[in-house]
Amino acid sequence: MTSRTAPFRGTAAALFAAAAFLLAGCVSAPAPEPRAEAPAADANSADANSADANAADPNAAFLAEVAARCATATASPTPAASSAAGDGAAPADPESRKYAENHAYRQQTELSPAARCRGEAHAARITAKLAAAPVTDPAGLTALLRGLGYPVGSGDVYEGNAVQGPGFALLLPGAGPCVSGRAGAAATAGASPAPARAEAHGVYLEGGCKEPAGGH
Repeated sequence: MTSRTAPFRGTAAALFAAAAFLLAGCVSAPAPEPRAEAPAADANSADANSADANAADPNAAFLAEVAARCATATASPTPAASSAAGDGAAPADPESRKYAENHAYRQQTELSPAARCRGEAHAARITAKLAAAPVTDPAGLTALLRGLGYPVGSGDVYEGNAVQGPGFALLLPGAGPCVSGRAGAAATAGASPAPARAEAHGVYLEGGCKEPAGGH
């Protein structure tokens, strides 16, 4: 007599084998590979950005070079000379005292050795540029200074006169000091043109880098 349970046992065995196979496949399936990270920023991009910044501001590289050079500047060992700011003591002579009072508007703040070093470096740079590319009017002088990267504001450049070219008075970017000067004057009949010049100095006590007009 044939057993009715034989087909059932065969079917159950087949189902069990199939389930075992599927479970084995789930266990041994490889894990998904991690997603690739975004590539790190190229280190050269920082240098490129820095180069772009220097190209946008032609003064940036010069400022950095001068700051590094003047960071350890010390006072000159030469004897101190009298300056427009004076030494704080009023002259004993009445005439000299009157002269000092009339020119008190020209007093300036004193420059530290580092500030003087920075100012003289910028003054020499501007003087050399004016000598190489002479200008004869305020517009030309403004364009020259801005081309060097200096922020020229209203009143920083002014007209020349019969014996002097157009002038300028700037507060250097950063911590100062002032740099003032003149472009070379145009040649006139029978007279040699005045050369371009620039000098570093402190801020006038009455305010600003431009020498106040008039005395007392």
